[in-house]
Amino acid sequence: MKKVPVSIRIIYILASIVYYLSALVCSLGVVLVFAILFGFLTDDLQLHINMPVEVNFLEVGDAFFNGQKMEIEIVEAIGKVHLIDTPSSLVRRLAIPLLIVIPVLFWLVYLFHRFMRNVSEGRIFEKRNFELLRMLGYSLMGFWLIMVVYMQILKYTLVSNFTFEQIEITNNSRWFGGVFIGALFMLVLSHIFFKGSELEEENELTI
Repeated sequence: MKKVPVSIRIIYILASIVYYLSALVCSLGVVLVFAILFGFLTDDLQLHINMPVEVNFLEVGDAFFNGQKMEIEIVEAIGKVHLIDTPSSLVRRLAIPLLIVIPVLFWLVYLFHRFMRNVSEGRIFEKRNFELLRMLGYSLMGFWLIMVVYMQILKYTLVSNFTFEQIEITNNSRWFGGVFIGALFMLVLSHIFFKGSELEEENELTI
């Protein structure tokens, strides 16, 4: 067996640390969600949620370059909104989707950890590893779809009720393009590896 590069071993160690930390955090997250759903943690909560749409700041600022003054605006910004004294009914509604998001996140970390373990053991170009990579790609695609749907639900059920004086809420939804591209890249990569493995097997049979 070829010696595994030090960089691969370091990545595997880091992946293992992330895996075990994720297991702990996800377990605590699930416990927290159930505590909210059963009414143990619904009072005096100050929730922060990611805005599912971009916002424009209506206030105009100033900037100075080389002694010249210019007006500036902040547009298409993305951030979080602080729900001060969040009602308990809304807390429960926002907590329910986490019962799907948290396990999916841990599943992604688990698959990546298994993939890196095989790589660290020198089992890189094996079909089982290609299957893990393909599974990781499909799972990441599923996570992307969940996040897009969840953000659309927030947009029409929650954000549509927001009113601000100095902020304009746009209709530009967040689509998490980086996650989608990452999922496609993994699926294409696994497909290429599978085809390469099949061609190698055919060549061995014809010799």
